[in-house]
Amino acid sequence: MTSLGDGKASTPRRRSLRARMSATLRGLLHHGHTPERIAISVACGVAIGLFPIFGTTTLLCIVAAVILRLNHPAIQVSNQLMYPVQIPLIVVFVRMGESMLGVAPIPFSATLMVAELRANPGSLFQRFGTASLHGIVGWLVVAPVVVAATYAVALPVVRLVSRRPASTEASEAAATPGR
Repeated sequence: MTSLGDGKASTPRRRSLRARMSATLRGLLHHGHTPERIAISVACGVAIGLFPIFGTTTLLCIVAAVILRLNHPAIQVSNQLMYPVQIPLIVVFVRMGESMLGVAPIPFSATLMVAELRANPGSLFQRFGTASLHGIVGWLVVAPVVVAATYAVALPVVRLVSRRPASTEASEAAATPGR
């Protein structure tokens, strides 16, 4: 601290942690990308994050981001945020695919799966490989709708955030006495 001529101590002005993190995230998100590209990155991340084969979405997002030249942080963050929703939707997508293909539903019972794994592991993997394909069929129907709806919601938000000056919070913190 330094002392001013009037006897008051002054402290160096520091940006709050929230302002620094916000500026850093804004910089990552907007690095060379328009609001439209960021919004489509978020929309693709959400749709890919719902893909019914657990554990594949991160790699799929990398591939989509490279091929479509999307924003990597935006697609990966939105993908990761979908994990709590992805797990229950796996069964929904499998049932949709079964219904669309006109096949009998595969029972999802933990006790039956364990018994079949012990008795005939090959049969279990074949059955759930087929279920995965049914899930992909269901996801392929839903994914375009998810992308369109998410893009429609994300674009105005991203445009609003991109218009907001990066130093708003820092200037507010600097203007507030005692900080």
